[in-house]
Amino acid sequence: MSIRNLHVLILVSVAYVAAQMVADISNLRDLVLFGYGVSAFSIAYPLTFTLRDMAHKLAGPHVARTLIIAAAVIYLIVQAFFAIISSLPPEMTPEESVAIGQLLTPEWRFLLAAVVASVLSQLVDTEVYTRWVDRFGGEHQWGRVLVSNLIGIPLDRILFLLIAFLGSMSGDMLWDFFWGTTIVRLVFGFISIPGIYLVEEHSEDWIHIAEIRHTDPPSFARAKNK
Repeated sequence: MSIRNLHVLILVSVAYVAAQMVADISNLRDLVLFGYGVSAFSIAYPLTFTLRDMAHKLAGPHVARTLIIAAAVIYLIVQAFFAIISSLPPEMTPEESVAIGQLLTPEWRFLLAAVVASVLSQLVDTEVYTRWVDRFGGEHQWGRVLVSNLIGIPLDRILFLLIAFLGSMSGDMLWDFFWGTTIVRLVFGFISIPGIYLVEEHSEDWIHIAEIRHTDPPSFARAKNK
């Protein structure tokens, strides 16, 4: 992998994690889009699937999976930090303290649903993307993003709703919550598809780099890359 592509991979990875965080924060804002009531989360979150595809294209599936798990761990750390600071003595009125505490502290069932849904759907997205590349190689790059998004985005929504609300909500209500939000997310997911053409396909050099272990001495690492 060239130094340029390594820098691009770093930028894409940072953007992926940032998009996850922005989506989580924007979840506080409710909107009406295409006639459906959704949160602003549905604008930012679909971008993460295309950013994952871009990282996959740059560095392969192993790096993409690492990025998915790393983002989930960062999300949990952030939520744990919010839970801690919401319990500390604030410099505000009791009413303000309660409001901020409720804002920063999520329902743990919803937190579990969000993490599990995101990790599993993004991992499935990785496998779909990999199968497409195995089948078509470098052709129809838009197709690898389109198909993986068509599967990953609805799967994320299904998993979240089932984990967060199964047993406390009727099937009709679950379907209503699934349908409108999924359509909006797919629209923004489709808009982000051209992003895949902004990065280069990972080279054979990256495959050799992936074989290097931390215990390998520098001379052995250089020999592997020759």
